[in-house]
Amino acid sequence: MARIRLPEDLTALDELLLKGDAWPTTRPIMTSALVLSRRPAEGLLEAAFERATKAVPRMRQRVARSAWTAGRATWVDDDAFDPSFHLRCIGAPGDGSLAAALAWASDGATAPFDPARPLWDAVLVERLVDGRALVVIRAHHAIADGVRAMEMLAALLDLEPSPPDATPSAEIDVDTTVLSPNAAQILRAVWRVWVTNPQQAVTLTRSFYDASLHPVQTLAAKASYVRSALRTVDRGNAKPSPLLSVRSTSRKFATLEVPLNAMKATAKNNGVTVNDVYLTGLLGGLRSYHQAFELPAADVALALPIDVAGLGEHEAGNHISAAIIPGPASIADPVERLKAVHALVTSRRAEPGLRALDHLAPTLRQVPARIAIAAMGAHARRVDLQASNLIGPSCTLYLAGEHVHRFYAFGPLPGIPAMAVLVSYDGVCTIGFTLDPAAVTDIELLLDSIRGAFDELLGTTS
Repeated sequence: MARIRLPEDLTALDELLLKGDAWPTTRPIMTSALVLSRRPAEGLLEAAFERATKAVPRMRQRVARSAWTAGRATWVDDDAFDPSFHLRCIGAPGDGSLAAALAWASDGATAPFDPARPLWDAVLVERLVDGRALVVIRAHHAIADGVRAMEMLAALLDLEPSPPDATPSAEIDVDTTVLSPNAAQILRAVWRVWVTNPQQAVTLTRSFYDASLHPVQTLAAKASYVRSALRTVDRGNAKPSPLLSVRSTSRKFATLEVPLNAMKATAKNNGVTVNDVYLTGLLGGLRSYHQAFELPAADVALALPIDVAGLGEHEAGNHISAAIIPGPASIADPVERLKAVHALVTSRRAEPGLRALDHLAPTLRQVPARIAIAAMGAHARRVDLQASNLIGPSCTLYLAGEHVHRFYAFGPLPGIPAMAVLVSYDGVCTIGFTLDPAAVTDIELLLDSIRGAFDELLGTTS
């Protein structure tokens, strides 16, 4: 008997992220930049993307809404999908340097996707001055969070220079029936009535039942959870910096590199994690940046996406929570600052209320986009820096037969001054910064400040 493959609902958090498209400052688009040893041979890059889209269904799906689903968004296969629509090639802009190519990429960082098509695109930038090429890949955050995006990129990359046979395999099993979008949405609506709603009803009934039997304990547990959730976003004494208060719709990409071995050695010697070392270096850089403007060093409100995926989670989508710490940039000694960061991050990860966003998202998905954007703006005004850490492979990778020399990632900038994304790959930690130039008025000074902070911190191991 044939199995029917239904379209998958967007999670509440995914749909909430889609609401950010209504304004450039909150448009949640992630960018990856892969530096290749040279331009791939004709047709190989197209074949690599063709193979990847066969392996990752989300790359061939679009967002659809229907009256049958009460306007709720679902992922449906794009019957008119054409990889060539999402791929293009340009010559190196400006002086042909990597910096000029990244500047070009940052200018289009928030360009909206066509909502009638899958929410990603890629550009091959060829003829850089050193003979290398750059592949810039953009994807909407609703498709996946950073961790799942890295897993999806794995379908595009190879461990050997000779790519495998790019002949597409069957996209679906022979015993699977794919319905038309309209028929699938009708069936999905029925499924939601007969399965989802009873599950919600059972949960609600159980809550009332527990409350009736144990009213004091139930209320105490709820109150404890709320206090825990509030602690995960407590910025303490960290106040928004007056130096970083201006906002614009412009975005600028910038990069730094730090040796992974030195990061690991510093972490090991101090009994902390590489992520703690990373955050401490960023905070030290912000400390120096403020001092260069003759401002006192102060703690920084630092937002941390934390992966909360469990067993059985979807391959794509977003399975992250958000925490805020009062980043101890006021501490001058780098080792003391490192230990303070470790304690703060450890405490946030241990909070039972860490998944509060999952509980709020189903409610927030119902609000109009303008209200959702206002809520995102309120969050952005509380934070000066957001930092993500993605663990990449330690081995060399190839794309379309060419060596991937460097791997950079740039996160969206949801109305905050600065976003940093660390990717560890092949012995090197690259840090991709997405900056609002209206807030960070001297980008080179900021980079020099952060570079100096890492040199100081990593030098403590010698």
